[in-house]
Amino acid sequence: MKFKIFLCVIILLMSFSLISCQGTQEQAEEVEQEEPVPVMDVAQVRQAIEEANAKFGEAVRMADAAAIADLYTEDARLLPPNSEMIEGKEGIEAFWGGGLQMGIKEAVLTTLDVLGIGDMVCEIGKYDLTIQPEGQEAMKDSGKYLVIWKKAMDGIWKLHVDIWNTNMPAQ
Repeated sequence: MKFKIFLCVIILLMSFSLISCQGTQEQAEEVEQEEPVPVMDVAQVRQAIEEANAKFGEAVRMADAAAIADLYTEDARLLPPNSEMIEGKEGIEAFWGGGLQMGIKEAVLTTLDVLGIGDMVCEIGKYDLTIQPEGQEAMKDSGKYLVIWKKAMDGIWKLHVDIWNTNMPAQ
């Protein structure tokens, strides 16, 4: 997982580097004459992400897979551990619906860091799940995750790429 975080940071740094190295003197002069690009308010973005994470947890408690899927972009991807990649809202809703049917009762998502530029940010966090299959005792799972969030046309931040690593052994 450290490698994935490292990779995300490298990609962001490379993006910054490419952006800063592009252009000619003429383009630089044009940029000076244009209005400055607004700086991302990371605290505001983090708050939006934390609010979306709270909605995710509420949707899990309500066993509402459609509400979970609504938090993702139309072309989002899930990269669950020990599984194939899942693409699109329909597949994401089916995935989370299956998890809810298997007994996921609660999800607590905790944002540790937010990094980004423009309409894309990377969230690093940890999660705690409560899983209670019918007729069995509750189990706890915890792990870490990395989400790439994308700002939708309506200004709402949505999960775009979601990958996590569980501490539970693969079965």
